[in-house]
Parts: sequence; structure tokens; C-alpha cells
Amino acid sequence: MRYFLHLSYDGTNYCGWQVQANAPSVQQTINEALKKLLGHHIASMGCGRTDTGVHAKDFYMHFDSVKEIEDKKDFLFRLNCVLPSDITIFKIIDVAEKAHTRFDATERTYEYYVHFDKSSFIKKYSFYQGFYPIDWEKVLPATEFLKTIEDFTSLCLPSEDFKTNICYIKEAKWDILPSQHLILKPFDFPDSSKPLSIAHEMQKGEMLRFTVTSNRFLRGMIRKIVGTVLMVGKDRITLDEFKENVTNKKDFRIHYLAPPNGLFLSKVRYTYID
Repeated sequence: MRYFLHLSYDGTNYCGWQVQANAPSVQQTINEALKKLLGHHIASMGCGRTDTGVHAKDFYMHFDSVKEIEDKKDFLFRLNCVLPSDITIFKIIDVAEKAHTRFDATERTYEYYVHFDKSSFIKKYSFYQGFYPIDWEKVLPATEFLKTIEDFTSLCLPSEDFKTNICYIKEAKWDILPSQHLILKPFDFPDSSKPLSIAHEMQKGEMLRFTVTSNRFLRGMIRKIVGTVLMVGKDRITLDEFKENVTNKKDFRIHYLAPPNGLFLSKVRYTYID
């Protein structure tokens, strides 16, 4: 029997989603919890491979069980009891034998958060940029340019897992959030955000959210996009240089990955899951 698990996790204490030899991962933690309840080895598959320290508000994994899970409500309760508090399972879903959380996903949405008022608490989930003046008149055109390209060789890290660096970005935008607590809200819940404009001056308590939706993402792609467009806004890279390098798939002379703590996988869509 194949099942999907719908879940979320705080990635602070993990080396990412995928099992690693010498560090705790989200996948390994859930596999061990499932083995404890089901009594057999679990080989799971996730809808993506988040990096060390990256979070997920919306994540799906699948696994096979040798026996049917009849009382899903009870199993869900016991599974959440066994798991640590930074991993939450929302739902257990019956699926077809060949359903696949990675290959069947039609699109994924990530959010990246940036704050400007120093905070001892929000730093776990957002990138502090309060010391650095940023020219949004340059960042916004660079962000819009992302929707015109297909090959993201210049904006990802090398990986043997991908045969092509072609991605189709459906949306890429910056919004202003009026309050820090909105970082942790589910993606589909409404909020009082507004689009970032070139003329906007950040007010105390406000923060920024970068949202990007695509059919697929490459290794380190979103962190490199955020880091690089912020370098454009800081005049470390010109807008023309940004466009030229991306268009011609060239390396940037300044390599900067935004830190993982501000990044959330926020929505994964399937044709057969509401």
C-alpha cells in the first residue's frame, strides 16, 4: 500500500530533507518514526530536497507499507507523538500504487523573507538586511527579468542530479508584510501584504517576502537568485551585468547565496490533491 504524508517542518536542526551519512535529516527522522509504528523498513521519497536549514510549510512524501493503515486518525496521532516537535504531519493520504510525490508535482512555490529591524527571535526564519541600503529600483527589474528566461545555469549550484537547468517560472515577486508574525502563516491563508514599489520606504515592523513559483527548482537556485538580485540592489553587480550573465549562462564575479533560514517551501501542487 502506498501513502502520501502531508507535513511541515522547521529545518533549523536538520541537514535538509534527504538522508545524510553523518547528520540528522528530516527524511531519516520520519523514516525511523514510521518504522517504529509499522515494524518494517521504510524507504520514502520526498517532493523535493530542501537544503540544510531550509523550512517547509507544505511538503509531501510517500512511502509503502506492507499492511493497510486502517485507522488513519489513530495512526496520525501516534506518528505525531513519536516525531519531534519541529516536524508536523497533517494528513495521511491513500494514493495509487505508482503515485510519486516528486515526479507528479506540477509546480512548487517558495517564499524567502527579509527583515530590516534587528530581532533576537525572527532571525531563525528571515534574513536580516538592516545594515545595508538596497536600491529597489534595480532589484525589481532584475526580478521581473527572471520570468523571461528558461535556463538558470548562472543562478544555481552545480549538481549531478539534474540533466537540464531549464525551469519555467510562473511567478516571481516581492511583497511588503506589515508584521513579522505573518512569516509563519500557511501559504494559502490571506494576509494584508501589498506589492513592493520602487518608491516605498520600509517602515518599522515591515518586512519583505520574495515569492517564486515554477515547475521545478535546481540546487541552491532560490538562495542564489535572492542573493544575486540583492547584490544588484547594493550596486555590487549592475543590472546589465545581471541580465548579460544570466542570458549567456556565465558565472558571476560575485557569488552569494542568501542564507537558508529565510527560505520556506510553501506550496506543492498535484492534479489529484486539492
